[in-house]
Amino acid sequence: MIEVERKVHLRETDLKTIERLGTFLGSRILTDTYFDTPDFRYTTSDIWLRERECKFELKIGLRGVKGKVDCYEKVTDEKEILEKLGLEKEKELSKALSKAKIFPYATFQTVRRKYQIEEFSIDLDLAYFDDFIYRIAEIELVVNTESKVPQAEESLAIFIQRLGLDNNQPIKAKLLEYLSQKNPTHYQALVASGIAS
Repeated sequence: MIEVERKVHLRETDLKTIERLGTFLGSRILTDTYFDTPDFRYTTSDIWLRERECKFELKIGLRGVKGKVDCYEKVTDEKEILEKLGLEKEKELSKALSKAKIFPYATFQTVRRKYQIEEFSIDLDLAYFDDFIYRIAEIELVVNTESKVPQAEESLAIFIQRLGLDNNQPIKAKLLEYLSQKNPTHYQALVASGIAS
């Protein structure tokens, strides 16, 4: 499964548009904890391991995909996660992480409201970073092969334009915003590796 998504700033009028046109699918509070080695081996390679609701998820950035979208292969099977991290000799993920010196580096909560408009999934997120709140919208299409990514990117651009959303202002993903505020060393390593700007 490949997630193709665009992050956008939302004005109050944009929220009203999404609420009017979209089907509300529910809201929930997510607690995410992210893991990496002390030398940022995985994140500087665009590999993101997180634990959400006591389950691990791995997102691996697709190489060579340029443009305004983020494209990630999402892996939720623990055995496959171990393989992708190069830890396939181990049987249990939590023990393997500790053994390989892969530790948590960020934890925060997000209040998420989810909407659906046509085939587009829209997450309206309020992330709580202790001393500030970060608001972001993520508009996503899921495709099953890399060859469908360009078409998904074009569909997202047309949809965002049709809704009149502001998509020219650059916006950081929640975790990158968190790191830029809370862990400048890690953030600068991501900038140096071309993952963040």
